[in-house]
Amino acid sequence: MAVQPTGFMGSPSELTKAVDKALVMGSEMDGGALKEAALAHVAAINSMDANGVATKADYQAILAGLGKAIASVPSSKVMDVYNSFGKVVNAQVPEYLMSSVQASDAMSAYSGLMEFKDVVKAAR
Repeated sequence: MAVQPTGFMGSPSELTKAVDKALVMGSEMDGGALKEAALAHVAAINSMDANGVATKADYQAILAGLGKAIASVPSSKVMDVYNSFGKVVNAQVPEYLMSSVQASDAMSAYSGLMEFKDVVKAAR
């Protein structure tokens, strides 16, 4: 397994700007969608099994709530967050994460993320 890289490589100013972009995006999210996502998280936490794992239904409810919240802001705001964090996250992080799982599982998760992205985009 690869050595775990330091997560952030940007300056404190760049990191602050990235966090600011995330806060701006969050401030523009639909309140009802945020509430739905928060309540889904609470429900999942309350019904976790002994290993701290949520049910598939609870996980899907969290993703649905987050998708609605993300879809409620302009794409430009979402991309501002993505691009600003891309400047401060160490480029070795993806490589490290990939080394910690089965490649087929990672690719399956990535496919799921792309499907989720498409659903969120279609909801705009």
